[in-house]
Amino acid sequence: MSRDDWQPRTRRLLQGHVLLEADEEPGGPRLWRRLLALLLVAGLIGGCVALYLTPVLRVQEVQVTGAQTLDARSLAKLADLEGASMFTVPLEEAEARLVVLPMVKSVKAERQWPHAVRLVVEERQPWSYWYTQDDEYVVDAEGVVLEGVLPPPDAPVIYHLDGSAKFKPGDVIDADAVRLAHQLLDSLPDSLDVGLVRLEYGSREGLSLLTNAGYRVIVGDSHGLEYKLAVWQALDQRLGHQQMEGHVLDLRFGDRPSLR
Repeated sequence: MSRDDWQPRTRRLLQGHVLLEADEEPGGPRLWRRLLALLLVAGLIGGCVALYLTPVLRVQEVQVTGAQTLDARSLAKLADLEGASMFTVPLEEAEARLVVLPMVKSVKAERQWPHAVRLVVEERQPWSYWYTQDDEYVVDAEGVVLEGVLPPPDAPVIYHLDGSAKFKPGDVIDADAVRLAHQLLDSLPDSLDVGLVRLEYGSREGLSLLTNAGYRVIVGDSHGLEYKLAVWQALDQRLGHQQMEGHVLDLRFGDRPSLR
Protein backbone atom coordinates (compact mmCIF):
# COMPACT_ATOMS: atom_id res chain seq x y z
CA MET A 1 0.00 0.00 0.00
CA SER A 2 1.43 3.34 -0.99
CA ARG A 3 1.42 6.39 1.08
CA ASP A 4 -1.09 8.00 -1.21
CA ASP A 5 -3.43 5.09 -0.82
CA TRP A 6 -3.29 5.27 3.02
CA GLN A 7 -6.22 7.07 4.50
CA PRO A 8 -6.83 7.49 8.25
CA ARG A 9 -9.72 5.56 9.49
CA THR A 10 -12.70 7.52 10.46
CA ARG A 11 -13.01 7.64 14.22
CA ARG A 12 -16.44 7.16 15.72
CA LEU A 13 -17.08 9.61 18.45
CA LEU A 14 -18.88 8.33 21.50
CA GLN A 15 -21.32 10.66 22.99
CA GLY A 16 -21.96 10.92 26.72
CA HIS A 17 -19.58 10.90 29.70
CA VAL A 18 -17.33 8.46 31.57
CA LEU A 19 -18.97 7.03 34.63
CA LEU A 20 -16.88 6.74 37.81
CA GLU A 21 -17.14 3.68 40.00
CA ALA A 22 -19.93 3.96 42.48
CA ASP A 23 -17.60 4.39 45.46
CA GLU A 24 -15.74 7.19 43.72
CA GLU A 25 -18.70 9.28 42.75
CA PRO A 26 -18.94 12.60 44.53
CA GLY A 27 -21.54 12.18 47.23
CA GLY A 28 -21.49 8.40 46.81
CA PRO A 29 -21.68 5.66 49.47
CA ARG A 30 -17.99 5.86 50.46
CA LEU A 31 -18.31 9.49 51.49
CA TRP A 32 -21.39 8.73 53.53
CA ARG A 33 -19.66 5.81 55.22
CA ARG A 34 -16.76 8.04 56.16
CA LEU A 35 -19.07 10.68 57.56
CA LEU A 36 -20.96 8.05 59.53
CA ALA A 37 -17.70 6.64 60.93
CA LEU A 38 -16.56 10.11 61.99
CA LEU A 39 -19.89 10.71 63.67
CA LEU A 40 -19.64 7.41 65.53
CA VAL A 41 -16.09 8.17 66.71
CA ALA A 42 -17.12 11.67 67.79
CA GLY A 43 -20.11 10.22 69.61
CA LEU A 44 -17.95 7.64 71.35
CA ILE A 45 -15.44 10.27 72.47
CA GLY A 46 -18.22 12.55 73.61
CA GLY A 47 -19.84 9.70 75.53
CA CYS A 48 -16.57 8.86 77.28
CA VAL A 49 -16.06 12.49 78.23
CA ALA A 50 -19.62 12.69 79.51
CA LEU A 51 -19.12 9.52 81.59
CA TYR A 52 -15.88 10.91 83.00
CA LEU A 53 -17.49 14.22 83.94
CA THR A 54 -20.82 12.97 85.18
CA PRO A 55 -21.27 13.16 88.97
CA VAL A 56 -22.96 9.76 88.88
CA LEU A 57 -19.58 8.07 88.34
CA ARG A 58 -17.64 10.11 90.87
CA VAL A 59 -16.80 8.98 94.40
CA GLN A 60 -19.72 10.01 96.57
CA GLU A 61 -19.13 7.66 99.50
CA VAL A 62 -16.06 6.20 101.23
CA GLN A 63 -16.84 3.12 103.29
CA VAL A 64 -14.47 1.93 106.02
CA THR A 65 -14.44 -1.63 107.37
CA GLY A 66 -12.18 -3.22 109.99
CA ALA A 67 -11.63 -0.07 112.09
CA GLN A 68 -12.08 -0.87 115.78
CA THR A 69 -10.14 1.75 117.71
CA LEU A 70 -9.66 4.22 114.86
CA ASP A 71 -12.44 6.59 113.82
CA ALA A 72 -13.89 5.49 110.48
CA ARG A 73 -14.91 9.01 109.43
CA SER A 74 -11.42 10.35 110.12
CA LEU A 75 -9.93 7.58 108.00
CA ALA A 76 -12.33 8.33 105.14
CA LYS A 77 -11.45 12.02 105.31
CA LEU A 78 -7.72 11.30 105.36
CA ALA A 79 -8.11 9.07 102.28
CA ASP A 80 -9.29 12.20 100.40
CA LEU A 81 -11.15 10.37 97.63
CA GLU A 82 -14.56 12.04 97.49
CA GLY A 83 -15.27 13.72 94.17
CA ALA A 84 -12.64 11.75 92.26
CA SER A 85 -13.65 9.98 89.06
CA MET A 86 -14.34 6.29 89.58
CA PHE A 87 -12.20 5.59 86.51
CA THR A 88 -9.07 7.33 87.79
CA VAL A 89 -9.57 7.38 91.57
CA PRO A 90 -6.05 7.22 93.16
CA LEU A 91 -6.51 4.12 95.31
CA GLU A 92 -2.79 3.49 95.91
CA GLU A 93 -2.24 7.06 97.09
CA ALA A 94 -5.10 6.69 99.57
CA GLU A 95 -3.60 3.44 100.88
CA ALA A 96 -0.24 5.15 101.32
CA ARG A 97 -1.80 7.98 103.34
CA LEU A 98 -3.43 5.56 105.77
CA VAL A 99 -0.78 2.87 106.20
CA VAL A 100 1.61 5.36 107.84
CA LEU A 101 -0.72 5.60 110.85
CA PRO A 102 0.80 3.67 113.79
CA MET A 103 -2.37 1.65 114.37
CA VAL A 104 -2.82 0.64 110.71
CA LYS A 105 -1.13 -2.63 109.80
CA SER A 106 -2.54 -2.78 106.27
CA VAL A 107 -5.24 -1.18 104.14
CA LYS A 108 -6.81 -2.12 100.81
CA ALA A 109 -8.87 0.36 98.78
CA GLU A 110 -11.51 -1.11 96.45
CA ARG A 111 -13.92 0.43 93.94
CA GLN A 112 -17.60 -0.16 94.68
CA TRP A 113 -19.40 0.79 91.48
CA PRO A 114 -21.04 3.07 90.59
CA HIS A 115 -19.95 5.74 93.11
CA ALA A 116 -18.27 4.37 96.25
CA VAL A 117 -14.85 3.23 97.50
CA ARG A 118 -14.36 0.75 100.33
CA LEU A 119 -11.32 0.88 102.63
CA VAL A 120 -10.56 -2.48 104.23
CA VAL A 121 -8.42 -1.70 107.28
CA GLU A 122 -6.46 -4.14 109.44
CA GLU A 123 -5.47 -2.60 112.76
CA ARG A 124 -2.43 -3.55 114.77
CA GLN A 125 -3.17 -5.50 117.91
CA PRO A 126 -1.40 -4.62 121.19
CA TRP A 127 0.66 -7.56 122.43
CA SER A 128 3.02 -6.54 125.22
CA TYR A 129 4.48 -3.74 127.32
CA TRP A 130 7.96 -2.40 126.74
CA TYR A 131 9.35 -0.75 129.89
CA THR A 132 12.22 1.70 129.83
CA GLN A 133 13.86 3.45 132.76
CA ASP A 134 11.47 6.40 132.50
CA ASP A 135 8.39 5.24 130.66
CA GLU A 136 6.29 2.34 129.45
CA TYR A 137 5.07 1.63 125.94
CA VAL A 138 2.63 -0.70 124.28
CA VAL A 139 3.89 -2.66 121.26
CA ASP A 140 2.36 -5.14 118.87
CA ALA A 141 3.88 -8.50 117.92
CA GLU A 142 6.14 -6.76 115.37
CA GLY A 143 7.56 -4.25 117.84
CA VAL A 144 5.58 -1.24 116.57
CA VAL A 145 4.84 1.31 119.30
CA LEU A 146 1.09 1.91 119.60
CA GLU A 147 -0.94 4.64 121.25
CA GLY A 148 -4.36 4.71 122.89
CA VAL A 149 -4.67 0.94 123.34
CA LEU A 150 -3.80 -1.60 126.02
CA PRO A 151 -2.66 -5.20 125.67
CA PRO A 152 -4.49 -8.08 127.39
CA PRO A 153 -4.29 -8.21 131.21
CA ASP A 154 -1.79 -11.08 131.11
CA ALA A 155 0.44 -9.41 128.53
CA PRO A 156 4.20 -9.95 128.92
CA VAL A 157 6.56 -7.15 129.86
CA ILE A 158 9.96 -6.60 128.24
CA TYR A 159 12.40 -4.47 130.25
CA HIS A 160 14.71 -2.23 128.25
CA LEU A 161 18.13 -2.08 129.95
CA ASP A 162 19.78 0.65 127.83
CA GLY A 163 19.13 3.68 130.01
CA SER A 164 16.32 6.12 129.28
CA ALA A 165 15.41 5.22 125.68
CA LYS A 166 12.60 7.28 124.16
CA PHE A 167 10.08 6.14 121.58
CA LYS A 168 7.05 7.61 119.86
CA PRO A 169 4.00 6.00 118.25
CA GLY A 170 4.93 4.29 115.00
CA ASP A 171 8.54 3.62 116.01
CA VAL A 172 9.69 0.04 115.64
CA ILE A 173 11.55 -1.23 118.68
CA ASP A 174 13.79 -4.20 117.87
CA ALA A 175 11.26 -6.27 115.93
CA ASP A 176 13.31 -9.45 116.16
CA ALA A 177 13.46 -9.20 119.96
CA VAL A 178 9.69 -8.87 120.22
CA ARG A 179 9.10 -11.80 117.86
CA LEU A 180 11.64 -13.85 119.82
CA ALA A 181 9.85 -13.11 123.10
CA HIS A 182 6.63 -14.24 121.48
CA GLN A 183 8.27 -17.49 120.29
CA LEU A 184 9.84 -18.22 123.67
CA LEU A 185 6.56 -17.80 125.49
CA ASP A 186 4.90 -20.17 123.04
CA SER A 187 7.58 -22.80 122.49
CA LEU A 188 9.63 -23.45 125.61
CA PRO A 189 10.01 -27.24 125.90
CA ASP A 190 7.89 -28.73 128.67
CA SER A 191 10.83 -30.85 129.78
CA LEU A 192 12.69 -27.74 130.95
CA ASP A 193 10.20 -27.38 133.77
CA VAL A 194 11.04 -23.70 134.22
CA GLY A 195 8.97 -20.56 133.96
CA LEU A 196 9.88 -17.11 132.74
CA VAL A 197 10.03 -14.52 135.48
CA ARG A 198 11.28 -11.57 133.48
CA LEU A 199 12.17 -10.70 129.87
CA GLU A 200 15.01 -8.22 129.32
CA TYR A 201 16.47 -6.49 126.29
CA GLY A 202 19.82 -4.80 125.76
CA SER A 203 21.44 -3.57 122.57
CA ARG A 204 24.58 -5.67 123.26
CA GLU A 205 23.09 -8.93 124.45
CA GLY A 206 19.75 -8.87 122.70
CA LEU A 207 16.93 -10.69 124.48
CA SER A 208 17.53 -12.51 127.76
CA LEU A 209 15.26 -14.01 130.39
CA LEU A 210 15.23 -14.82 134.07
CA THR A 211 13.82 -18.18 135.08
CA ASN A 212 12.01 -19.17 138.24
CA ALA A 213 14.83 -21.68 138.78
CA GLY A 214 17.15 -18.80 139.66
CA TYR A 215 19.36 -18.58 136.57
CA ARG A 216 19.50 -16.25 133.58
CA VAL A 217 19.53 -17.23 129.89
CA ILE A 218 20.86 -14.95 127.15
CA VAL A 219 19.18 -15.96 123.89
CA GLY A 220 20.31 -12.99 121.79
CA ASP A 221 18.27 -13.09 118.60
CA SER A 222 15.93 -15.53 116.88
CA HIS A 223 18.66 -17.02 114.67
CA GLY A 224 18.98 -20.76 115.29
CA LEU A 225 16.36 -20.71 118.03
CA GLU A 226 15.55 -24.41 117.74
CA TYR A 227 19.19 -25.34 118.28
CA LYS A 228 19.53 -22.91 121.19
CA LEU A 229 16.53 -24.43 122.93
CA ALA A 230 17.94 -27.92 122.40
CA VAL A 231 21.26 -26.91 124.00
CA TRP A 232 19.46 -25.29 126.92
CA GLN A 233 17.34 -28.37 127.43
CA ALA A 234 20.37 -30.69 127.37
CA LEU A 235 22.33 -28.61 129.90
CA ASP A 236 19.33 -28.24 132.18
CA GLN A 237 18.79 -31.99 132.21
CA ARG A 238 22.49 -32.76 132.75
CA LEU A 239 23.20 -30.24 135.47
CA GLY A 240 19.83 -29.74 137.08
CA HIS A 241 18.32 -26.56 138.46
CA GLN A 242 20.46 -26.47 141.59
CA GLN A 243 23.79 -26.40 139.75
CA MET A 244 22.53 -23.79 137.29
CA GLU A 245 21.07 -21.52 139.95
CA GLY A 246 22.81 -18.16 140.12
CA HIS A 247 24.57 -18.67 136.76
CA VAL A 248 24.16 -17.16 133.32
CA LEU A 249 23.67 -19.44 130.31
CA ASP A 250 24.78 -17.65 127.14
CA LEU A 251 23.35 -19.18 123.95
CA ARG A 252 24.26 -16.41 121.52
CA PHE A 253 27.17 -18.16 119.82
CA GLY A 254 25.61 -21.28 118.36
CA ASP A 255 27.66 -24.38 119.12
CA ARG A 256 29.74 -22.49 121.74
CA PRO A 257 27.36 -22.00 124.66
CA SER A 258 28.81 -20.85 127.95
CA LEU A 259 27.71 -21.14 131.57
CA ARG A 260 29.26 -18.60 133.88
